[in-house]
Amino acid sequence: MVTSASPTTPRGPRTERSARVLGALSVLASFALAVASAVGLTRIAQHSFESGIVVLSLVLVGRWLLTYGTDESNAVAARTIKDFWRRRLSEQMRLPRPEGSRSRGDLLLAVDHASDGPRLEQLSTSARTSVLGLVVVFWAAGWLSTLITVVLMVAAVPLYQRAGRHSEMLAIDYRHRRDRLETRQLELLQHAPELRALGAVRYGADEIAALSTSEHTIAMRAIRVALESSLVTEFLSGVSIGLVSMVVGFSLLEGHISLEHALVAVLITSDIFINIRRFGVEFHRREDAAKSMASLAHRETHVATTGADSLARAERVVTAIGPQIFDFDVARGSRLLITGPSGSGKTTLLHTLLGWRAPASGRVALGVAPIGYVSVESSLFSGTLFDNLTLGAHLEISHVANVLQSVGLDGPRFADLNVRLLADGRGLSTGEKVRLALVRALLSAPSLLVLDDIGGVLDEESRQRVRALLAARGDLAVIEATVDRPLLRAPFSEIKVTS
Repeated sequence: MVTSASPTTPRGPRTERSARVLGALSVLASFALAVASAVGLTRIAQHSFESGIVVLSLVLVGRWLLTYGTDESNAVAARTIKDFWRRRLSEQMRLPRPEGSRSRGDLLLAVDHASDGPRLEQLSTSARTSVLGLVVVFWAAGWLSTLITVVLMVAAVPLYQRAGRHSEMLAIDYRHRRDRLETRQLELLQHAPELRALGAVRYGADEIAALSTSEHTIAMRAIRVALESSLVTEFLSGVSIGLVSMVVGFSLLEGHISLEHALVAVLITSDIFINIRRFGVEFHRREDAAKSMASLAHRETHVATTGADSLARAERVVTAIGPQIFDFDVARGSRLLITGPSGSGKTTLLHTLLGWRAPASGRVALGVAPIGYVSVESSLFSGTLFDNLTLGAHLEISHVANVLQSVGLDGPRFADLNVRLLADGRGLSTGEKVRLALVRALLSAPSLLVLDDIGGVLDEESRQRVRALLAARGDLAVIEATVDRPLLRAPFSEIKVTS
């Protein structure tokens, strides 16, 4: 694996302000069109058919332009956000996935959720700006119609909040169960040969079925909550428009208001609840968009950048394992040996230094040059041997073959670089997979190579070859963690992990 230090992740395009302006303007334009509709309908009722039809035709065109312009503006903002974060997914892929965290496929889903942010912010602003319509309703139909609208709007707020909290809890539970299902599926598939040999395939199938059913149950409950929230908005808006229509109808019959004012009150009330209903339908997705944006813009504040002469540095670092304090600086061409018994925290120290885990205290810093990392758990991919080793880099076949030979991978199995490997290098020994991972790291021309206890899986001949290869690369800085079989030769600095 090859990684490099990166600057602080940017927060992405700032679209909130434009979305809010769009939301406010769209509501004001909608109110103006509602008033124009009332004028057109009044003219038709007064037998001014031509002028009334012209006004209503203009209203229809205006509504279409408003909808089209709003949708296009939101689409442009969504594309901007998608393009921005998709170009930066490599920064997210730099960090390994911790147990139970968001999967790599979900990063794309997070980008899609984040791209909904401008439209949802626009809907939120539209819902808030709709309150201004109460002034128009009061002017057109008086205090009773306004009071009805206000009471039903206020009644909707606690219902939205309750549904939102319930939906959020279900979403967290759903993600947790889905992650469990995903992790367990991969684990059982990885050990399928052993389960089949033991006659325990049914055990794995039953466990996956139970987890899948649990995930499905939570998903259905979340859908029911969303439907209940939608029904609340539909009911309240229908009741409000119906009551306002009844009130203005009686006032119209008694001659207290004009037809135009009555139509304005009904249409504006309808517009108010249309905007509230649209926001209510998307209420839960707004939280998803905000959380997705926050997760994409997460900053790895525990990793700083070193100066030109330093590749990695730990300043009074305490890892998550224990109280031992680490202070060291890895310069170009230096060799650092980290020793300690199994389970003492050597791998945790390496992961903390690389920025994959946050230190309990202290500060770590990395250079900007690529870093090669090799461990017994380093993965290979399904594909050709050449693609596995070069990872898309344009390298000469002869150069790749020479590095393979230098670590002892020169038999007929490795002569053809176009031979296809199975997923995770199935069929290869652990020692062969580790050496292939080492070749891949070296072909990426790193300035720092990190070896996580790989000497124990190599035979003596392979260890000698790797020692000779590292000794020949005097400009390469190497950090090796090991229990008792180091590949590094003296002179080197040594740190003993005692936690």
